[in-house]
Amino acid sequence: MEVINLTHLDDQISEKPHIMAIGFFDGVHLGHQELLNHAKALARKQNVLFTAMTFSPHPDEVLKGNKNRKYLMTLPEKIKKMEAMGVDKLFVMEFDRTFASLLPADFIQRYILNSNTRHVVVGFDFTFGFKAQGNTQLLRKESKKSGFGLSVISKKTYLQEKISSTLIRRLVMEGNVNVVPYYLGSNYEVSVNILPYKINGNIVVQPSDKSIFPRPGTYVVKVKQGTTTLHGEFYQFSDSRADNVLKLNEPAYELGDVCSIEFISRVNVSESLSV
Repeated sequence: MEVINLTHLDDQISEKPHIMAIGFFDGVHLGHQELLNHAKALARKQNVLFTAMTFSPHPDEVLKGNKNRKYLMTLPEKIKKMEAMGVDKLFVMEFDRTFASLLPADFIQRYILNSNTRHVVVGFDFTFGFKAQGNTQLLRKESKKSGFGLSVISKKTYLQEKISSTLIRRLVMEGNVNVVPYYLGSNYEVSVNILPYKINGNIVVQPSDKSIFPRPGTYVVKVKQGTTTLHGEFYQFSDSRADNVLKLNEPAYELGDVCSIEFISRVNVSESLSV
């Protein structure tokens, strides 16, 4: 997969025809996956590139000054997931105030009409352009006028709740990680750095400042590093991101500098644990 970083100064993003899915895609949950798979099926049928456009950072960081915003997936994790989904080319648009001020008509002209986009795939609640003035109704009107295809993917639900990144973030932060797969499509997974010291022989890990971690407690986890999958328990003693201890069931196995933790279930609600 080719990753292309864009700024608002880039007018044309592709010389080759392509079908493009657009969204922020935090977590690439089941709703996002349906959208991306739809775009991929259309692209394969028409024998053109399957592309996706995402944005970095989240608009709230720029427009609301929410610099402490955390994500279900950091950008590198999202890129990895997009590649696994079969995206041929991923456009990462830098979201800044200049890009936020782009009028919806200019967005359509630059990134759809001028860029050989044959078909656009978005979610039902997609908005774009200055003050989110652009929406699916405008896209539908312009698609009929200008001749590009448009698919609007309807709301996806589980137990009558809309599958959304907001809902999944809440479930993770509450520690309800066993419920997350029904919305995310997989267990919640976080990449962490392994610190160069241990506590009582157990591994100490630290996530990215932008990653969401479950509330303090004890969790059954899988630990992944390359092609190796290990099992164990993860202990978080407090809301401090430095108090994260990993106890492997295979104690003789030594991990490197980075691994990912896949949260299976929460088994202890106490914040006063001993390992």
